[in-house]
Amino acid sequence: MTDDQPQPKMVRLMQISQAFTPAAPVNDRSLFADRPEQLTSCFDAVWQRGLHVALYGERGVGKTSLANILPKVFRSSDLPTMDAVRIDCNSNDSFKTIWRKVFRGLSRDTDFIDKEDGGIDPDEVRLHLQELTKTTLIVIDELDRVEDDEALSLLADTVKTLSDHSVNVTLMFVGVAASVEALLGEHESIIRNIRQVHMPRMSRIELTEILESGFNRVDDLTAEKRAIDRIVFESEGLPHFTHLLGLNAGQVTVKDDRHVVLEMDVERGEIDALQGHSLLGEYRRATSSHQPDHLFEEVVIACAYAPRDHLGCFRAGDLREPLSAICGRDMGIRQFQRHLNELSGQNRRTLSKEGEPRHYVYRFRNPLFEPYAKIAAQSRNLITPEVRSTLQSIQAVQSAAIDESIERPIGL
Repeated sequence: MTDDQPQPKMVRLMQISQAFTPAAPVNDRSLFADRPEQLTSCFDAVWQRGLHVALYGERGVGKTSLANILPKVFRSSDLPTMDAVRIDCNSNDSFKTIWRKVFRGLSRDTDFIDKEDGGIDPDEVRLHLQELTKTTLIVIDELDRVEDDEALSLLADTVKTLSDHSVNVTLMFVGVAASVEALLGEHESIIRNIRQVHMPRMSRIELTEILESGFNRVDDLTAEKRAIDRIVFESEGLPHFTHLLGLNAGQVTVKDDRHVVLEMDVERGEIDALQGHSLLGEYRRATSSHQPDHLFEEVVIACAYAPRDHLGCFRAGDLREPLSAICGRDMGIRQFQRHLNELSGQNRRTLSKEGEPRHYVYRFRNPLFEPYAKIAAQSRNLITPEVRSTLQSIQAVQSAAIDESIERPIGL
């Protein structure tokens, strides 16, 4: 080995950093655990003229990763008659700026968008899209960041005119449920032209595939089943934490000059994952108080373990059993209602609160907060292994009962 060649350990550390990317959506299809149902729905919509796609789900479940992968597939040499483009929205976007991004991404002229007489309308967009010679997928990601209501209304009008004229272009809107609902709410008539595709949290099998694929990309590195199972369990179906814990555990293993990731490596990696995470400040804000004998940290952990429905919602009463297990004594709603009010208030903004008085439902504003709180509780020894096992059982059993008692909606 020459002096200018990287050491094997350094090479393996670089490979781990490339294999697990918690800070960014996945761009490499080999690292993306295929979501067959969602992929099939999206592909099927493209082949049907007049049909478009609304991909929605919680933040952090992999919507943008899918949005990254699809255009690469459509632009591959295997599909010479296909083209695709993906653009990101931001809070300042208008109908005009969205379509400027799209046509630039398609390498098309944008002079008609910037004309002096005021801009463009949906029908003019349709006329220019009709000139495309290939079947085209246009992915409009992060729709929920658009604050311009007129832009959503005009996008709805665009869907309608593209469908009415059977233009060989498929629009794919990616966002949370609320943004898709706002889009669809503009025109009841376009609902039949949009296939609503729900992106759920990832299954244990899908998360396991992410880990196995990632570790296999590192020279002479594997992982024991207990280590993989722990990461999968703590990820709560959110690929961000799968990548983060896989990255940290792999780094611990390689730095020790070992070749098998063990459960203890995951445990050691969790400490770095917590301390270096962007949620650290938010967690401290949620759980700190100058009031003596407050229960904010215990309530936050109880919220993370509360039984919830398929939309991630729970009620105040759902906290009684997990909070009692955490505190080691019976807890009534009156003892923690103030905490829920503050956690869903403007100062802490940890939870969102929806519904009417006495019938409020809560959910974490950021879904990543739920696994973060659980990992913090375990790593900081805030709960014993016995209590953790009890909390897991409470959540699994009662959440299953909730899901069986409700009728799942179709679409949104």
